[in-house]
Amino acid sequence: MDDVFAAHLRDLSHKADRANRFTFTDFLNLDEQNTLNALRRELTPFACFGGTNGCERVIARFGDTQELGYEAPFPIACVRISPLQQKFSDELTHRDILGALMSLGIERSCLGDIVLRDNVAWLFALERIAPYLCGNLSTVKHTTVSCEITGELPEGALFRTETVSLNVNSLRADGVVAAAYNLSRGNAEKLFAAQKVFVDGKLLMSGAAQLKEGNTVSVRGFGRFVYREVTGNSKKGRLFITIERYV
Repeated sequence: MDDVFAAHLRDLSHKADRANRFTFTDFLNLDEQNTLNALRRELTPFACFGGTNGCERVIARFGDTQELGYEAPFPIACVRISPLQQKFSDELTHRDILGALMSLGIERSCLGDIVLRDNVAWLFALERIAPYLCGNLSTVKHTTVSCEITGELPEGALFRTETVSLNVNSLRADGVVAAAYNLSRGNAEKLFAAQKVFVDGKLLMSGAAQLKEGNTVSVRGFGRFVYREVTGNSKKGRLFITIERYV
């Protein structure tokens, strides 16, 4: 556990209690979310949100809405980044967008998820940084872009998933990860040993853990998926399950 970051979380929690108001973190990566969840019993009640359903990077808000008697929105702005001339633009990637943003001197903790749809990027960012971003980001790769803060997301789910059927021995996490990404059991076990697997924002140290319906599994270097359900059994006792894999 990062002691400095843990102390920061405790401080935000204490401020929420003392001042009787909500306090917020910046965007948290998976390691930071794991620290947050490990400290849950020490902290005042908190909620997490990344801008829309399905975001991996989230902000934590400390404070109990029932005790405080009001609701406070998360300080998140959605920025639409689009090529001025789509016909002549490069095919933009997540890395291209993030690199252009970092070149402006913006810290990663100020930025949430970046989602690309039809060569248009939807970025979740801290409200305080969004106007600067819109006023200064003009080029991504070799493509001239326009930026605008918007409250409207594209129609349908912003994050795209595909439903995948798998055949596994059990609901052990290592077996499901291996099947989800076409890995050997041994290579899947190495991912757990390297601390690269998270379930619902918590680091999973052992591949022997059993997955539960609705668990979101993030595997660094491979992606993430949601385990949905067991759909049947084979004659040899194996399980047929479905997952929703982010694409």
